[in-house]
Amino acid sequence: MKLSMERKPFNEFWMNCMLNQAFSIAVSEEPSYRDAAYLNIYRYYPWEAATDKDFRYPTIDTLYYMDDPARFPLSQVIRYIEPGHFRSMETVPDEIRAMLEGGRNLSVNVDLYDWLPGSMAWKKFHWYHYSLFNGYDKERGTFYVIDDTLAGYEEHEVPEERLLKAYGNSEYNVNPSYLGPAFYVYNLQEKIQPYELKLTEVVENAERLARELGEFSIEGMWNVDSDPEKKQAHLTYGLVGVNIICNRHIANMSLLRSMREKRLIGEALHESLSGQLGAVRDGWDLVKDRFVTGDFERGRELALADDMFAKEKAFWSTLVAGA
Repeated sequence: MKLSMERKPFNEFWMNCMLNQAFSIAVSEEPSYRDAAYLNIYRYYPWEAATDKDFRYPTIDTLYYMDDPARFPLSQVIRYIEPGHFRSMETVPDEIRAMLEGGRNLSVNVDLYDWLPGSMAWKKFHWYHYSLFNGYDKERGTFYVIDDTLAGYEEHEVPEERLLKAYGNSEYNVNPSYLGPAFYVYNLQEKIQPYELKLTEVVENAERLARELGEFSIEGMWNVDSDPEKKQAHLTYGLVGVNIICNRHIANMSLLRSMREKRLIGEALHESLSGQLGAVRDGWDLVKDRFVTGDFERGRELALADDMFAKEKAFWSTLVAGA
């Protein structure tokens, strides 16, 4: 027996595992929620490395989805996210198949070390997250998951044996102090209303971002250690943060395009904003490339990042004034 939930990966840009899978579900149900993914409800945030609390790096955090879900656009699609636990390790495959057969949108805690070949963590380091299941083929003993590798966010086949290993080594199973569940189920609204992108909401967030960017400081971040082993780990963490920033600016480009198509902004303003945002994207792409290649000089990258924050502040201020 073969079954598919028919979810299409939301892979226009990367946010995080939970958000990309939530938007994969939402956009598959109602395509207008693509605009909700573009909405500028984000902030810059200083993050601590999971394995080294002394190493801090800038990244982007999406607002509301964790602490105020009623204000998050996907509350119109997802009624609530239900935590769950498997009865035993031996019943995991059958329980997953049963939930998928019941049409449940299921996300399971796994260790990325043994999860997907071609991912950043594959056979290199342990990193835990939740992976969205999209179906199974019982005869072949495989499951279909929507998840990310270095090649992008797509559907992948996972053999049952690898599933059990990655779930068995998940944070849920190896960390006694972990408070999260073995899996989540996304329960959907009975009737899903289309999403409408509103200029007032974009402008309000643009005003907030301009204000926050004027106050955000990168001081004390990207202190990459000179020890080769620690240096590589720090560059990897820094790259994760910068990659999310780069992807957010892909979303900002899509936001501008959608606003122009819906005639929320004029052609002249769109052209001006696109030029400003292009300069921001180019700067962050350069920072990302230096993390990838190891050609990292802290003072140079900090100065470039500060310049990008100033340019993005000007970009949002131009949108507010023009809109």
